Amino acid sequence: MIGRPMKTSVVAAMGLILLIGQGCSMKWLQSDGETESASGQKLTGFSKNPTEERLGKGGDIVSLTPSAMSARQRAEITKEEKAAIEAGLQDVFFGYNEWALSNAGMEALNVDAQWLKDHPGAVMKVEGHCDERGTADYNIVLGDKRAKTARSYLIESGVSPKQVAIVSYGKARPFCSDPAESCYQQNRRGHVLLNVKK
Repeated sequence: MIGRPMKTSVVAAMGLILLIGQGCSMKWLQSDGETESASGQKLTGFSKNPTEERLGKGGDIVSLTPSAMSARQRAEITKEEKAAIEAGLQDVFFGYNEWALSNAGMEALNVDAQWLKDHPGAVMKVEGHCDERGTADYNIVLGDKRAKTARSYLIESGVSPKQVAIVSYGKARPFCSDPAESCYQQNRRGHVLLNVKK
């Protein structure tokens, strides 16, 4: 019989593998109320009081900090980041509490879309990231909306849906950790990784 700590570790590891491999579906997040962004977009599924936010069926959010990853997982991400840089793919940046694409964001995605159409065997992963403000639950959903927005734009631009995967890390994997607006801007992004099949 497997003990409780072992069971928890196995479940957490399986969840991490699923999140990394399949992207992240946040349909289990449940709460009341809506939050409105500066441009009038509504982010539903949140209480106006963050202490009332709760997770529905499915349990806790698994920590995906770099220290929780294995050396193999870190090496794979580094390889995918290097491939994206070498291909000239560009990240997409977002405004505070926003998931709508700016003109600069659309220009970046146009570059990415053209490259993907020219390389039909490649798969790009868009990671949704947020700055440190707000609850972890809120930022997971906001990161998911950012990644989905980028994916939708790429598909509308003629990229095969099979070529674009998404995942949301919310505020769990910041690029910059200074509590300043210049740093927050770097963290509000759709970060792209590339897996090129040989």
